[in-house]
Amino acid sequence: MVMEIPAGVRALMWEFSIDDQSIDESFERAVVERTMERGGWNEMKWLLRRFDGPHLRSFLEERGRKVLPPRELRFWSHICGIPGSTQDEWVSDARLRSAAWRG
Repeated sequence: MVMEIPAGVRALMWEFSIDDQSIDESFERAVVERTMERGGWNEMKWLLRRFDGPHLRSFLEERGRKVLPPRELRFWSHICGIPGSTQDEWVSDARLRSAAWRG
């Protein structure tokens, strides 16, 4: 699969050799996760153009809700049409995860 990855997204994927990376499902998930978590406006716009809403929503439901920080999780959940009550639950869980790291 060919995925044109812009320079801003490449910078987020610093530990990967993207030129040699075969674009499989696990690498695609890593690109989505890293862009949702750390991407700037241009990278987020690219993500929205590259992947459709159902794909991004599926990522949030399966993995994103477990790993994204609260602010990014709220933003992407809203963009992907996740119901407000579900957003609240996911963000609450994310805040608890964040608090556990602060000790």
